[in-house]
Formats: sequence, C-alpha cells, structure tokens
Amino acid sequence: MASHPPLDVDYRDFSFDGLSKVTHDNRSVSGYGIAMLQKKTVWVLQGARVGDNAQAMELALMMGGELKTFGLKFNALHHFPNVALGASVASLTKRSRSELRAPWPDMVIGTGKRMAPIARWIKNKSGGHTKIIHLGRPRARLSAFDLVIATRQYGLPSDSNVITLDLPFASSHKVDAVELEKWRELWHDLPKPLIGVAIGGAKYPLRFGSAEISAFATALNDLALQAAGSLLLIASPRTKPLLVDRIATMLTVPHLNYGNFDKTNNPYRAALSLCDRFVVTSDSVSMIGDLINCGKPVEVFKLPVAKLWVRWSARKGLAAWFSRNGYLQPPRDVSLLVRQLIDDGSIGVLGAGFQPKPYKPAHDEAIARLKELLNS
Repeated sequence: MASHPPLDVDYRDFSFDGLSKVTHDNRSVSGYGIAMLQKKTVWVLQGARVGDNAQAMELALMMGGELKTFGLKFNALHHFPNVALGASVASLTKRSRSELRAPWPDMVIGTGKRMAPIARWIKNKSGGHTKIIHLGRPRARLSAFDLVIATRQYGLPSDSNVITLDLPFASSHKVDAVELEKWRELWHDLPKPLIGVAIGGAKYPLRFGSAEISAFATALNDLALQAAGSLLLIASPRTKPLLVDRIATMLTVPHLNYGNFDKTNNPYRAALSLCDRFVVTSDSVSMIGDLINCGKPVEVFKLPVAKLWVRWSARKGLAAWFSRNGYLQPPRDVSLLVRQLIDDGSIGVLGAGFQPKPYKPAHDEAIARLKELLNS
C-alpha cells in the first residue's frame, strides 16, 4: 500500500520502516513504554493543517501498533456539509481515493471536518470492523463515531462516546541536537531570561487590530524590562503578513523577529526547549497546549471578543439534539477554554504576574478508552 507523508508537517523526529512501523530516534514506539500491538493497524488521516496533523499523530503514537499515514488532498466538494456528504470519499481527489484500499485498519484517527466522511467510509468498507476516532468537531452525527475527543472550546454535548479534554494532545516537538545547537548559538548573546512569544492569527470573533497590537507591544516591553531579558517573536502558519513586524517596531527591549513563518527554518521547536518562559496570544489552543506542556511559566495575551457575536451551547436541550445529529454546531469559543486555564492557575495573564503550578493533562481516560477500542 502506498502511503504519503502528511502535508506541511516536519516529522523529522519520526522515521518509517516500509511506511508502516514507526520509530523515534531509532527506537520503536515501545521505547515510549507502550506495549506494541503487533497485529493492530492504525491509520492516521492528515491534511494541510499543521496543528491537526500533530494532534492526530501524537495520539496514534500513544496507541502503538502498525502505523500508516495518509496525506489526503481534497476537491471542491469538501465545502459541502458533512450531513450531505455522509460516509463518502467524494470530497477527495482521485489520487487520494485510490490510496485508501484494503486491507482495512483496526483504527482510523482523523481531525477536523474534512476527515469525518472519509473515516466513516473506511468503517463501512471494513464491514464495521474499523474503529473511527475523531479529534475536534466532526460536524456529523456523533453516534457514527466510536469516540469523539474534543476540547471545551467546541461545546459538544455530553454523550457516552464523547470525551471533553482541558487541552488537546500536545506533541513533544523534540528537536535534534544539531538543530538545537544552531539556535542556541544564534541566541547566545541575548540577555536572559529568554522569553518566547508565540503569535497566532486571530479571526472573528477575536480582534487583533491596531489597538490590540499597541497594547501587546507595551505589555511585552514591560515584561522584558522587568525580567531584564529578551524576546523571541515567533509567527505561526496563520499569522497575518507584517503583523509581527508591526509589533517589533514598537519594542524598545532586546528582541529577534521571526515574523515570516518558514517551515524549513522555524525556531518554534527549539524555543520550546531553550526559552525560560513564554507568552502566547489567546487565539491558538494548540500553541497554548504546547507551551503549558513545557512546564515553564506561560502568560497569555487575551484578545478581545467582538461584541456582535452570538454564543450558544449544545450541552443540553434542542441545541444538543441538533449538534448530536450534525445539523448545527455551536461556535468555537476559545475564550472559554482560556478562562478556565487562567482560573485553575495553569497560565497567567500577561502583565498580571504569574507563578505557575505543575500541569499534567488529564488524558488518561481518553487513552484508556482508545486502547480498549483497539483491542475489542
């Protein structure tokens, strides 16, 4: 079976033996302390979103077994509602459709709207044998999936096959020694502590306009001055062009600007290891999860929410029925998740001062359920 590496993701930490068994740093997955499930096969469906791909890959690695990845490409039909697409590969390009064929796996892991119809089609083709796991909102009938794992920002109804997490599964983002030393040398002369600033790309209902840019720069200046340190400004794939440059022009403290995202020369992974503390904008749950899992102080710059934005919950009542059946989904509410993390002391608010407490993601239930499904 032909497999292809996922799109837009640098998986140099992972090597593939015959595009099936995964190793990490020349060790099998069992090197993580996970018992290998030699006769079980896990497929990972991946697309163009870096964060989605990393989450699915991290979860698959926790499962062990024989792992295969498929970098899927889609045609215009992916814009159709999943309720209309059903269990189908109609939204895939011809080449991607041809790559999905028997023998069918024991488990499929996918993330985001586009992967839901594909995973359901695979389950049907396997005669119901394949267990399908979806991360985030499937935007389809929830009962069609063996397990849906989502964070609070999505507001999904409570069901027996739905697990709600505080934070997503975060990749370790390990960087090899040569690359780490390159960045260490580049940053050697910067005043310490080194403060990594992860900057996202807010979209409605969050605002990141001129007023927010000015306030952010002022808060960063104050933080670096107080700490007598320096800033690393690091853009994400979703950061708008020139946004980081505008912030940098307002800074009076030592800093380096990595505002033009370059996946081939991206300091993000090295910064997770080398920075002493972090600041992150409140729009990116995946970056917040990455930084918290480093075990270092994390402060968030809270982007304001637009006044003309209707919030509603699908936790109960008629709204829950519509959500369970894939007809309507509540709006993504990142601010809800950020407020919870602030309230429980996992992150601080930029400018307010913060002493972090050790954080351990509560993922045990989800992992246990997944292993039970894989072995059933």
